[in-house]
Amino acid sequence: MRKTDISKFTDDSPQDNSAIIEKSLPRRCLSTIWKIFSTVLLILIISFVVVGISVGIYLLQLANQPTGIDLHASKLNLTSIIYVYDDNNEPVEYDRLHSSENRIWVDLKDIPQYMKDAQVAIEDKRFYEHNGVDWTRTAGAVLSLAGGDSYGGSTLTQQLIKNITNDNEVSITRKLNEIFRALNLEREYTKDEILEAYLNIVNYGAGCNGVQSAANLYFAKNISDCSIAQCAAIAGITQNPSAYDPLEYPEANQKRRETVIRAMYDQEMITKEEYDEAMKESKNMKFVGNYNNPMLEQEEEEEENKSSVRNWYEDALLKDLTVDLAQALNISEESASSKIYTEGLKIYCAMDEDMQDFAEQYVLDMDTPSDPNLQTGIVMMGFDGRIIATVGSREKKTQDLVWDRTVDSTLQPGSSIKPVIPYPMAIEEGLYNFSSYVKDEPIEKWDKDENGNWKPGPNNSDGTYHHDILLPEAIERSLNAAAVQTMNLIGTKSAYNQAINKMGFRNLSSEDAQNLGALSIGGMNGGVTVREMVASYAYMGNGGKYYTPYTYYYVTDQNDNIIIDNRDAMPTKAYSEETATIMNRLLHYNVVYNNPSHTAAYIARIGSWDIIGKTGTTDWAIDHWFIGMSPYCVLGSWTGFDSPASIQGNGYAEQTFHDLMAHYLADKEYKEYELSDNVTPIAYCESTGKLASSYCYNTKIGYYTEDNRPEYCSGYHGYSSNYWNSSSSSSESSSSESSDYYTEPENDWTDYGGESSEYQTDTYVDVGVDDNPSSQTSVPADE
Repeated sequence: MRKTDISKFTDDSPQDNSAIIEKSLPRRCLSTIWKIFSTVLLILIISFVVVGISVGIYLLQLANQPTGIDLHASKLNLTSIIYVYDDNNEPVEYDRLHSSENRIWVDLKDIPQYMKDAQVAIEDKRFYEHNGVDWTRTAGAVLSLAGGDSYGGSTLTQQLIKNITNDNEVSITRKLNEIFRALNLEREYTKDEILEAYLNIVNYGAGCNGVQSAANLYFAKNISDCSIAQCAAIAGITQNPSAYDPLEYPEANQKRRETVIRAMYDQEMITKEEYDEAMKESKNMKFVGNYNNPMLEQEEEEEENKSSVRNWYEDALLKDLTVDLAQALNISEESASSKIYTEGLKIYCAMDEDMQDFAEQYVLDMDTPSDPNLQTGIVMMGFDGRIIATVGSREKKTQDLVWDRTVDSTLQPGSSIKPVIPYPMAIEEGLYNFSSYVKDEPIEKWDKDENGNWKPGPNNSDGTYHHDILLPEAIERSLNAAAVQTMNLIGTKSAYNQAINKMGFRNLSSEDAQNLGALSIGGMNGGVTVREMVASYAYMGNGGKYYTPYTYYYVTDQNDNIIIDNRDAMPTKAYSEETATIMNRLLHYNVVYNNPSHTAAYIARIGSWDIIGKTGTTDWAIDHWFIGMSPYCVLGSWTGFDSPASIQGNGYAEQTFHDLMAHYLADKEYKEYELSDNVTPIAYCESTGKLASSYCYNTKIGYYTEDNRPEYCSGYHGYSSNYWNSSSSSSESSSSESSDYYTEPENDWTDYGGESSEYQTDTYVDVGVDDNPSSQTSVPADE
C-alpha cells in the first residue's frame, strides 16, 4: 500500500508546528491556572457571602433577643404566687414563693459613694462613658481568647448579666450573646439602675450576694457605715470570689483591696489623705465572719419560722418551670430558679388539689408487710398532657425538691412497653390486625450461655412457646417471645425512632436502637421514667396523639404578661386514630378477659367503668408496673426498691391504680372512650382469628379497619403454624395443617373490685446478658 506524505497537505513543516506548540503552551498553562484561580475565588466569594448572610442573621437575632432580665423585679424581691383552680374553675391562691438567699437589697442612695467608686475603679473605669460594652477591652479580650488566654474584657453591665444568667462558658458565641444583651440592657435601664443591681446581686464571696450581706458578714455593720478600705475589700472580691474571700484568704484580699485603693486614687476618686488613711487601715484590717456576729443572729429564728414543706406536685412544677424558663429566656437554670422566687411571677398550676391530697395520703397508708421498704412512683395525667396528680415516694416528705421517683429515677418498664411500641407499630404498618396470629417462637441466637454458645430466647413466663397465638391472647398472657418476634418484623431502628421522636422518651441509649429486647419487652440499656410511660399511653385515649406532660397551664410576670403558655400546646401524631382505637380495645380485652394465673390486670377493674391497661414486671420482680386508663385519664403506678431487690408481695401496682382511679371517678359522670368511626366492631372466630361465620361457636368482638381485616372463617377449625401469616388480611388464605394450638375458653371472671390481692405468682426468668446487639439485657419476668 502506498503511503501518503501528510506534510504535502500542510502549510508548515513539522519543525514549524513544534515551534507553534512551544509558543502556545505557556498561554494554555496561564489560562488553566486562571480558570482554577477564578473558580476558587468565585467559590470563596460565594462562601463568604453565604457565611456573611448567616452571621448577619445570627447577629440580628441576637440583637433582637429579649434580655429576659427584670431589674425592677429583682430589686423589689417580689413574692411569686402559685394559683390552683377551684370547683368553679376560678384561680385561687395556693402557695407563695420567696427567696431565701443571703441577699439584702439596698437602694443606691444608701450605698456610700466610696463603694460605688471602688467598684467602678477596679472593674469598669469607663462605666459612665460606654453603652454597655467597652469596645477597647472587648477587642483585647477577643484577641486574648483566640490566643488561648481568658483575659476578661467585661463591663459592669456584662458582669451583671453573667451573674444573673450564670453563663460562664468561655467562648466567642457566649461573648457575642453577652454583648448584645448588655447593649439591650443599657437601652432599658439607666446607669444608676444597672449599678444598683450590680451592687445588690453580684457574688461577694462566702455565700454573700450584694454588698449589704457582705458588709454584714465581714464587718458586722451596714454597708452605709463602711470605710474606704472596707469598701475596697468588698469591691475587690468580685473578680474571683473564692480566691479573694477575706475569711479564707486574708492576705490575698489585702493585696487585692490595696490595688483597688490605688485605682481609686489614680482615677482621682479619693484624695492623697484618704488614700494614706485607707492604706493604713488596710494593713491592720480585721474581719468578723459568722461567729458572734450580731448582724446574723436573726437567721436561726428565720429558719425556725420557715414555711411547711411543699407537696410532690409543687416540687414537680418548680422543676419543670425552672427548665422551661431557662430554655424560653436563654438563661441558666440557676437564674431561672432565682427568677421564680424573686420576680413576682403568677403561676397557674394544673394540679387537682383533692386528687393530689388523696394520693399523697394513700401512699403513706399503704400496707406492704412483706415489703416494708417498698417505694412507689405515681402519675395521673389527662389525655391532653395535664398532670392531675403525682407522688414521688412512699415516705413522708420532709424537704423541698428531693428525689422524685416519677421523673428522677430511670427504670426498666418490663412488658408495660408492649402496647407503646411493638404492637401498635405492627398494626400501624398493616402487619397485624386485631385478631392476627402472632408468632410465639424463640429467636435462635438470643443469648449466650456460660460457654459462649448461642441459646434461644426469650423465655415466656409460663415456660412454653405457643407457636402461633392470637394477638389479644399474646397480650393477655404477656408473652415475651411474641413481642420480640413482632419487634423483629418492624425493626429495632424504626422502633427507636418512634420512641424518641413521637413518644417522648428521653433516657434511652443508642444501644437500645439495636437491641431486640429493649423496646419489645423492656430490657433496656437506658430506661424510662414513670411520667414518660404514662404520657406514652395517652395516645390510646386521645386518638393517637402524644402531648408533652405539663404541671402548669401558664405563667405571667408581675404585670400579667404571659411568659410561658401550655394551654394551646400542639401534640405530636404518634399513631393513627385507627391504631389508637384498636390498641385501646386490645387493652380492654387484657383487663376484661384477664386470667389471674397470667397477670394481675383483673385487680384494676372498677365496677362498670371501661378500664384498660397493662402490667409490667422485670427480672426477679425488681420492678412492677401497672399503667392503665379510664375514659377520663391515664394513671401509672410503679413499685420497687431504691436498692434493687425482689418484691415479695403481689398486686401492689394494680391495687394502687384501682384505688386511686376509683377515687378520681367517684364523682364523675359515666362516659365512654372516643373511638374512631373508621374502626368497626366485628365478631371473630377464636379458633382461626378470622371473622366469625355461622360455623363458629367460640367468638369474641374484634375491631377492624376496612382495609385491614381478615376474611370470614370457612368453618374449618384445623390449626396451622402458618396462621400467623395467613390470617393477617383477607387476601391471604389459611392452611389446613393441624397443630397443638391451645385456645383459652371464654371465662366469666367476676369483678373483684380490686379487693383481692391473691393470684398466682409469676415465674421470673433470667436469660443473662452478653454483647450481642440482638440479645436482651433485662428480661421481664411475667410478661
